[in-house]
Amino acid sequence: MNTRLIRVGNSQGIVLPKKLLQQYHLTGEVDLQPTPEGLLIKPVVKTRRQGWDERFQQAIAQGQAPEGELLEGFSDEAFEETEWQW
Repeated sequence: MNTRLIRVGNSQGIVLPKKLLQQYHLTGEVDLQPTPEGLLIKPVVKTRRQGWDERFQQAIAQGQAPEGELLEGFSDEAFEETEWQW
């Protein structure tokens, strides 16, 4: 498949057909890797909460103490007994 480079501001880009975008799950951010054969375009897969543990450890190292359980001791028994229904 051939395509042309197009001017995008001071840079250049390419237009990828919708079928290729869907086939290779390319949305939003992509990873570009130069290879001896050319340029490899891969989807960026981010895991949820990526980096949270590192930031948590940094906060502790800076003296920030984690709070107790967020909902510890929270209960609404009246709601549970009278209003909640399955």
